[in-house]
Amino acid sequence: MRPIFLFLLFLTTIIYSYGNPTFKGSKKLENMNGEYLLSNNPNPDKPFNTDYSSYDGVEYFDVYSPPITTKYAEVYWTMMQAVPLDPALVKRFDGKVMAIVGFEADQVFKKEDGDQSVPITWAYNHHFEAYLMGANSEMKKVPANIAHKVGHSYGQNVWHSFLREDVTDETPDSGIPVSQWFSEGNGGEWRKSFHGYPKGMAQLIESPTAFQIEPMQIDTRNRKYNGTDFKPDILPQSSAAPPNASYSGLLECPCATRIEKNISVSYETTLQGTCKTEVHNLKECVDAADNVGISSITVSKEISDISKPSGCFAITGADGKTSLFYNTESSSTVNCGGGSLKSGKIVSNPSKLSVKLDLDSSTSTVTITMSGPDGKWFGAGFNASNFAMSDTPYTIVVDGTGNVSERKLANHAPGSVLKSSIKVKSNQVTDGVRTVVMDRDFTGKTVDHLTFDFNMESLPMIFASGTDGTYAYHGTTKAGGNLNLNSIGSPTCICYKGVSGTINNVPFSKNCLPEPKSDLLATKNPTCFVDTYQGGLACCHHQIVLLDKEQEQPQEEMTYHMKFRFWFQEYTENTIFGTPSHQNLVRMYWQTEAWSTEYDVIKCNKDTPAENCVYEIKSNFTVRDMMNDCDVRKNPSCWGNTTEYDGINIIYAAGHCHAPSCISMELYNADTNELLCRHDPVYGKSHEVFDELGYLALPPCLYGPEDQGLIPPSFLSYDTNLYSVKRNNNTYAHYGEMASWQMRGVLVNRP
Repeated sequence: MRPIFLFLLFLTTIIYSYGNPTFKGSKKLENMNGEYLLSNNPNPDKPFNTDYSSYDGVEYFDVYSPPITTKYAEVYWTMMQAVPLDPALVKRFDGKVMAIVGFEADQVFKKEDGDQSVPITWAYNHHFEAYLMGANSEMKKVPANIAHKVGHSYGQNVWHSFLREDVTDETPDSGIPVSQWFSEGNGGEWRKSFHGYPKGMAQLIESPTAFQIEPMQIDTRNRKYNGTDFKPDILPQSSAAPPNASYSGLLECPCATRIEKNISVSYETTLQGTCKTEVHNLKECVDAADNVGISSITVSKEISDISKPSGCFAITGADGKTSLFYNTESSSTVNCGGGSLKSGKIVSNPSKLSVKLDLDSSTSTVTITMSGPDGKWFGAGFNASNFAMSDTPYTIVVDGTGNVSERKLANHAPGSVLKSSIKVKSNQVTDGVRTVVMDRDFTGKTVDHLTFDFNMESLPMIFASGTDGTYAYHGTTKAGGNLNLNSIGSPTCICYKGVSGTINNVPFSKNCLPEPKSDLLATKNPTCFVDTYQGGLACCHHQIVLLDKEQEQPQEEMTYHMKFRFWFQEYTENTIFGTPSHQNLVRMYWQTEAWSTEYDVIKCNKDTPAENCVYEIKSNFTVRDMMNDCDVRKNPSCWGNTTEYDGINIIYAAGHCHAPSCISMELYNADTNELLCRHDPVYGKSHEVFDELGYLALPPCLYGPEDQGLIPPSFLSYDTNLYSVKRNNNTYAHYGEMASWQMRGVLVNRP
């Protein structure tokens, strides 16, 4: 009886698939979003079958995000809480490997009679980052300066999954990821773009337990109009959309007047070497000193002294008084800095908060002085590289009664309290302002306590104050900025930095690479410079309202969910052929706009014939530029041990191309001039869901065995030169457009 029982159990496993939260039973296996197209069908008569039910032994499970609730013109962009997978599914794959062969996605209202898809004209998905988490994985915040190294799409501080540090990995050399990342073909085109792989290829994950997603959604639903077609509601003056467009100008994140933008010439201090660019005269030197926060200046004069640094410098004494000099002796080679004491202060007017740091390298002690409104809580986050409340830095909070706590912030949340590492020296209130002075060792008590580096010249910070005495996220006034340090008793050079600014009190920062990596700087694309920035991610943070100050936001809310259907097979390490049942696909990523994360489509000249209104950006890069040579088990963006292989085969390639101006994307092997992939978007033609007028699907390129109806992939060595070109219709201007290549491949040796 036992063999028969096991056979029936196996057969039942094949027939039944998992849903969320119940078994799917005998329902027919079918694509959630209908049929899909590919961009590179070699034989239209025998194309690759994009029906997931054609995969042998395939199953699926559905999972929903927590509810998303927004009002018109509101941005929703934050990492959501993890959603546990079906317990039976988790139990089945405990200690085993699931092979994800593809996924489908939608946004839906959950109704008693079933899910109802939400039109893209109501809620526009700018992009998403979705994860399946395994039992041995965790989410962490990735600093902005290394975000692109993990292949993340949007160049800011981001959440990312990693192997948990508190577990003992029993099979560290297995090469099986403990989490997986799904962001290929994301954006407004994601629902009708195929996200599947050739048979025998998959994203592998060990012991899957939960789903987690960070969506960026923009509410564009006109609550005043009930027709089946689309009519835009109120738009800010900065919207680039023409009147009665088939799309909402909000989806391009225009910088409305509710979004405060400040522009100024900026300066910086240096305590090592000399200035790269000096200020020009004594008057500018005085203005520059004020700009970097140097105060208590008792003397300011011009000198000519070869024994002092050239240009603008300040010397602050132990009493806090500063002498400011402009040295006209340009042949001086004297460096800035020196000594064992440093000090710096920053005043954040928006948050009514000031912070002063005094660092003493002889005792490895930092003295922190914080001042804020008495009776209300105020806090400062240290080394917050993105200057945003979504950062998760070491933070000191003073509540309304003067109690001091140290915290590790969470994403738009209060975070967790840390063990105290500070000693409060004084806590006083004068004229309604509370000032707390405290000491702390340079070295952090734990990894969550910041370790202060005496050699640093500045420190990025965020600030917030509340409406009452109890610490909370909502109801805060917030800002960000750089605290510049100066030497005590030694010269602090003050240097010209350039034009800078803030958007919603967050310092503007872009990483537009020069040619040949990108041509945005050469063409002076407005996205690269704060003074010309008109719209995009910097004006589209979580809970921002994309309307002008005088425009009243409609108050009717809309609640819906992101829905994902994951198609999977069971992974077998050794089949009857002695090989694994699936190859794991690693993630390949590049931005044609490297690494600005976005760009503006500049409007063509009014005299240009319509057929010639095409805006083009280009990028030259190598396969090596995309490599992430690290352990694929620990990090789903890694490539594994690349030294064992000569190069890579692209298996899946998807571009990121927003509606409504996308014309094409092309990727070439620049060494052979071979066209590797070309995307021609498929624009919707009706007012039906999945075929919205003006919105698009972007069929990916898929490579694999010819007997599956696919083109075999071309081998690319790590030093292969690649060339990307993206084209947009520029009859009208467009903000925040993207041109990412989101790809999957397998490492191989040279054929």
